[in-house]
Amino acid sequence: MNQPANRGEMRRTISVAIIEPIGGHSGAHYYDFGLCRGLLAAGCRVTLYTCDETTDPVIPGLTFHPFYRRIYGQNNRSLRGLRYLWGTFASLTNAVASGETVCHFQVFNDLIAELTVIAMAKLLGRTLVLTVHDVDSLAECVSRKRKVTAWIYRLADRIIVHNNASMKELEVLGVPSAMIAVIPHGHYLDSRRELTAQDEAKRACGIVPSAKVVLFFGQIKDAKGLDILIDALPQVAYEIPDVILLIAGRPWKTEFTRYAALIEELKVGAYCRLNIGFVPDEEVASYFSAADLVALPYRRIYQSGVLMMAMTYGRPVVVSDLPGMTEVVSNGVNGYVFKQGSSSDLARALIRGMRDAAERKRIASRASEYIRKHHDWNRIGQSTKELYEAVLAP
Repeated sequence: MNQPANRGEMRRTISVAIIEPIGGHSGAHYYDFGLCRGLLAAGCRVTLYTCDETTDPVIPGLTFHPFYRRIYGQNNRSLRGLRYLWGTFASLTNAVASGETVCHFQVFNDLIAELTVIAMAKLLGRTLVLTVHDVDSLAECVSRKRKVTAWIYRLADRIIVHNNASMKELEVLGVPSAMIAVIPHGHYLDSRRELTAQDEAKRACGIVPSAKVVLFFGQIKDAKGLDILIDALPQVAYEIPDVILLIAGRPWKTEFTRYAALIEELKVGAYCRLNIGFVPDEEVASYFSAADLVALPYRRIYQSGVLMMAMTYGRPVVVSDLPGMTEVVSNGVNGYVFKQGSSSDLARALIRGMRDAAERKRIASRASEYIRKHHDWNRIGQSTKELYEAVLAP
C-alpha cells in the first residue's frame, strides 16, 4: 500500500501560474519558455497563460493556455481592452480552480493592464510574484505613472529583477530591498534554431559574403538608440568600406521614417539593408547567422533579451556602458563596450571588432561560456522556486 506523502514533501510541490500576455506577439515567449523549463526542472507544477499569437512549445509537464485572444492589432482599442480583461479573468479563475497558489506576472510597460491583473490576482487570494523587466517604464517622473507603480508594488509579495542596476532603481522608488530578489535573465539555448552558414545567410539577406555585417535586431524604440548607430555609420564605412548595417525589427511607439530620413541625410543608404517589420521565429537564426557583430546602442535599458539571444547564437556584441549591460559584458573579454550616446566611440568599437576576426572569435567563445555558466535556466528555476518557498513559508 502506498504511503501518503509527508507534509514536507507536499510543501515542496509548488503550483505556479505564469501570466504573460505578450508572448509570441513580441518575442517574450522565448523568456516564458525558458522560465517554465527551469521551474519544471526544479519540481514545480507550472501553467503558462499567454496570448493566442504564442505557439504551444509542447514542453513535457507544462500546461499551456492561450487565454488572451485577439488582444493585439489595429481593431477597436476598447474591444481589445475587454478581451484583455476576459483573458485575465479566464486565466486567474482557471489558476484558482487548478490550485495554483503562486501567480508570477511579468511586468513590462502597460501599467494599467498590469495593475488590473495584479489587483484581480490579490482579490482571488493568490500569492503574487512580479518579474520587473522594464524598470525604465516604471520609473519615469510622471505623477500618474508613479501612483500606478506604487499600487503595483504595494500589492506584490515579492519582486524579481535581473541585475543590481534594476534593484537600485526600485530602491530609489521606495521599494524595500527585502522585497527584491536579483535573479538573472536566462539564455535561449533551448529555444534557438540552428545557425546556417554565414555566407549563405548573407546572400539570403542580399549581402555579398565578403561584407562585414553589423546587426541591429528587435523592437525599434527611441530608447534603443538606432539613430546613434546610424550616426556612427559614416565613420565606420570610411574605415571599413565593405560594412553593411542590417536592421531587422518592428518600430514601437515611433515611426521608422525618422531613421530613414537620417540614413538619407548621411548618404549611407548603400551601407544599409532593411527588414522593417515583425521577424517570425523561423527567420531569427538567419539574421544572427549573417552577423559579424550585433550592436545594442541603447540609451536606457536594464536587461536585454536581444543581448541574451546574440550571446546564445555566439555572436560578439557591442553594447553601451549602461550598468545593466556592463554587469554582463566586459569590454574586450566577452563583448565590446562603448560610451553611451557617443556615435564616435561606438564607431571605434565597431571598427575594432570588424578588423580583428581572431578577437571576434575569442570574444564569441567567451560569451557562450559566460551565459552557459551564469544564465542557466535550471539554476534560475531553482532560485525562483526558493523565492516562492520563502514567500509561502508560514
